Amino acid sequence: MAFHPGPGVVKAGNAMAFFKLFSPVSYWLLILLWSWIFVFYLRRIRHRRLESRFFTTLLVILAIDAFRTLFESIYFGAWYTSLVGLIPKSIHDFLIRPENVVIPKALNVAAAVLIIVIVLRRWFPQEEEERERQRSHVRALEKEIRERKIAEAEREKLISELQRALEEVKTLKGILPICSFCKKVRDDEGYWRQVDVYLHQQTDVDFSHSVCPECLKKNYPDFQPRPDDA
Repeated sequence: MAFHPGPGVVKAGNAMAFFKLFSPVSYWLLILLWSWIFVFYLRRIRHRRLESRFFTTLLVILAIDAFRTLFESIYFGAWYTSLVGLIPKSIHDFLIRPENVVIPKALNVAAAVLIIVIVLRRWFPQEEEERERQRSHVRALEKEIRERKIAEAEREKLISELQRALEEVKTLKGILPICSFCKKVRDDEGYWRQVDVYLHQQTDVDFSHSVCPECLKKNYPDFQPRPDDA
């Protein structure tokens, strides 16, 4: 009597076949993804598209980690692919040797040590340089702001002085009526005033009275000026 496996056994066998193939397929998918990432990092570093050395160092660290992950994916991808029979089983026998199994582990340690060395010798110094550059930029901005405030204060002071000077200055415009005989002038309110009084009111000019030579002879004919006054 022939034995026919039930539906449960068939489903279990299909699940086992799926999970048996899942590991090698997932590893080869990781190989493709990390290959693209690794090449991307290398191209960015080689072309130097980033001007900041700080970010270039970051790309180097990421490239090292990408290479480590890529190598590990290739190693174990070949391991599981050979194990399921998709490639010669001799590859699995070769990779399973103790002297070969230690390779990805040693690579992980070497990558970690290299990254730590880069962080200590390049990342931290460049990070401090970046902080100092930012501090210098802030100091330059603060200095520019102070200079602008000083210039603004001086400008406001100058404007205030000019406004105060304009308020103190009075100007005379238009036609000024003057008497033909006594030489008084008529102001805006219609009053006749002496010229010196009118000018003092309009311009804040102070007059010091004196006598010209012609008026001196006319009004004081007997007065003889000293030689020093001549």
